Amino acid sequence: MRHYVRATTYQVAGSGHSNHPSPTMWFGKVLGITAVILGLASEGLACHQPISPSSLTFYAVQGATNPPKQILTVRNTNTSTKTLTASDNATWLTVSPTSTTMTTSKTITAAVSTSGRAAGTYNANITIKVATWCTYTVPVKLVISPSTTPPPTTTKSATLTWNAVTGATVTGYKVYVGEAPGLYTRTVTVGNVTSSTVNSLTVGRMYYFVVTAYNSAGESTPSNMVSKTIQ
Repeated sequence: MRHYVRATTYQVAGSGHSNHPSPTMWFGKVLGITAVILGLASEGLACHQPISPSSLTFYAVQGATNPPKQILTVRNTNTSTKTLTASDNATWLTVSPTSTTMTTSKTITAAVSTSGRAAGTYNANITIKVATWCTYTVPVKLVISPSTTPPPTTTKSATLTWNAVTGATVTGYKVYVGEAPGLYTRTVTVGNVTSSTVNSLTVGRMYYFVVTAYNSAGESTPSNMVSKTIQ
């Protein structure tokens, strides 16, 4: 009986029907798993396309021209042709080309627009994808300094007209001018006329106007208010 038991154990193992594979079979499976892991590692090692520079910084002055464009260079670590795509995540940033191929290297142009932007620091990213497995992020910073040019002081005038007061003797009229409703900082006294031109109004500002009539008895209540932005 002891020979039967021992013989049965080896026969089952050799026939491949045992639930407990021999050491040789386990070794083969370990080698197979190792080969798969090495294959994945080899693909990962290929994901090393040097990008220079690794970040971009643009400097500009508010209201001035846009800063010069800058170049990113992507290099291929081998001679195989790869697809390359580039994108950005800011309205003030543009990259070109957005889709191309490369064999040894490729350049990507980055440009920024400061139009309509206040002074301050803006941050964005350029995303570069090489082939199907390599994705790189290049930080981009835009620094806009306050304008060194003083704001324009150009002045213009505004002409007002109104209806004459009836039923009373009028000596003249007064025009009140201010930059907020009810807060009038200038008074222009005119004769018994129905129009007047107010000078020295700063371009870009809004002014508010009312008119009153006056005589020896005093001054009337203000007219309706009108406003105008000087352009």
